[in-house]
Amino acid sequence: MSDSILRKTEQQLEVALQAARMGTWAIDFATNALTTSELCRKDYGWPVSQPMTNDDLLRLIHPDDRKLREKLIGRALAAQQDLEVEYRVIRPDGETVWILVRGRADYDDNGVPVRAQGVSLEITDRKRAEERQRSLVAELNHRVKNTLAIVQSLALQTHRTTDNPVAFMAALNARVRALAKAHDLLTENSWEGAMLKDVIGRTLDPYAADWRLEIAGPPVRLNAETAVALNLAFHELVTNAAKYGALSAPGGAVGVTWTIDRSLQPEVIEIVWLELGGPPVDPPTRRGFGSHVLEAGLTHELDGVVTLDFRREGLVCTMRYSASGRMYGVT
Repeated sequence: MSDSILRKTEQQLEVALQAARMGTWAIDFATNALTTSELCRKDYGWPVSQPMTNDDLLRLIHPDDRKLREKLIGRALAAQQDLEVEYRVIRPDGETVWILVRGRADYDDNGVPVRAQGVSLEITDRKRAEERQRSLVAELNHRVKNTLAIVQSLALQTHRTTDNPVAFMAALNARVRALAKAHDLLTENSWEGAMLKDVIGRTLDPYAADWRLEIAGPPVRLNAETAVALNLAFHELVTNAAKYGALSAPGGAVGVTWTIDRSLQPEVIEIVWLELGGPPVDPPTRRGFGSHVLEAGLTHELDGVVTLDFRREGLVCTMRYSASGRMYGVT
């Protein structure tokens, strides 16, 4: 091969390596001499104009990754296999990055490695993406388990508070649909939470065309767990209102308002569900599933206080929670 063809081939290889963001390296095992390209030195955070020795490189490797790196390199050399290893590097400026090293060794007649060469690639972005993916899978697993636990609880409590299979199926289906609405809303927001107004509006929307509904309050963002819990609570309230309360009679009205008491530290959010214009209200003789969701489940889930006031003129449900805890973010 002529010198011009060789130079052209080397130039093409250099362009390809730069396009792939790969540095090159070579090490002589007899002398411990390390040769690196500028891009390789840049991956390690080393000044590109200064040579980097093998001892320099070893000092940059994260202490927690040194033994594993040595083990993988030793295993590859012993088996005369291609080398591939990933490890963290602490650059001279203190930044920690991930490096992928691939290479191949040359051996003498006795099978002793005499030289190795290969490429390096900085893969920090890829490792972070993998970590995010693992976190998302773990979060998805957590949410699926939580959802199954909620459905199991809904089925059990609905069975305890209904008198026949038909009523059981109707009530359970309605509650599962309410749970699905909450999940739809959270999915639209990438499961990063939802606004309180949207949670209430989504639950009451089927009644908006025929009944007087008032929803008003300052912006309050809920996390995912709180959004689901409040969605189920408002489902029970509106279902009860449609069967027995303000939404069961012409001229009935429901108001849902909330305020933030900023004079307290931490700030306190108060949500008030108010029914008017329905049939006269008598306090229930027994607590049904809806009351259980509100007084026990919601209080426990949100670490707050829930009161049900069965006034003659209409039910009033008041919920009070701290805005500084894990449940709310005031915007």
